[in-house]
Amino acid sequence: MNTIPQAWSEWIDSRNKKFANPTGFLSVTNLVWLTSEPQAIAGLTGSWWASGDTVHVKDSSSGEHAWTIQPRAEMTFDFDEIKVELASRAGQLVVRPRDPNSPMLKTFESVLTFDYDPSFRVKATLELNDAPSEVVVGSVVEGMTHAYVSPGTLVFKILGEECRLTAFNLANSENLNMHFKDETSGGTSYGGGRTVTATHQTDGSYIIDFNYSGNFPCAYTDFATCPLAPAENNLTVEIAAGEMKPIYRVTADGIKVQVS
Repeated sequence: MNTIPQAWSEWIDSRNKKFANPTGFLSVTNLVWLTSEPQAIAGLTGSWWASGDTVHVKDSSSGEHAWTIQPRAEMTFDFDEIKVELASRAGQLVVRPRDPNSPMLKTFESVLTFDYDPSFRVKATLELNDAPSEVVVGSVVEGMTHAYVSPGTLVFKILGEECRLTAFNLANSENLNMHFKDETSGGTSYGGGRTVTATHQTDGSYIIDFNYSGNFPCAYTDFATCPLAPAENNLTVEIAAGEMKPIYRVTADGIKVQVS
């Protein structure tokens, strides 16, 4: 019988707190891409539009307002008795209302995970690029991309097979991050891929514990702009470890069941 590490139980607790946050991603009720034409947004008062890097709202219950959003930045504030997020994504401005009474948030009970399996904890070596390079990956939003800096490729063996993952730098850390897909993706795990951290060791190697593979918010909601795993990070083994596909997903047409 496998012993479940205390740290893994604490990680699950932290993931549950993240997704149960009353102003987190499961509270998002809409994703609206603004244009220069004023438009109504469900759940909010007023007419909303964008000009350059500024979001405007007119004739709301709280008056007329404007906010300037820096490229790739976001801000959240109280408006109409809920939280509202404004963000700059792919050169466009978006509005995401965050309602603590959202139906999706109320459906959430706990993250679903595979059982802890120590065989999915592996040692990896880093094959360095000649110089850190920018890697551009796709997004769940068609036409949108995300850019990361990669120092190289992590090489390891798992389930008897040698595997390679392009790794991304983490700010102010010697650890590395990977976005990956595997043979469970689209089945028991989310089809867009998951994310896992490689922990730097004193001997220069890395430990990848796939039991800590986490979902992006887009596993739960259509109202996200998450990155996709780069094509070269599609593993040909089943990583039956970490978070599984959530039962429910929120869409523009309401909450849907995505696990049969």
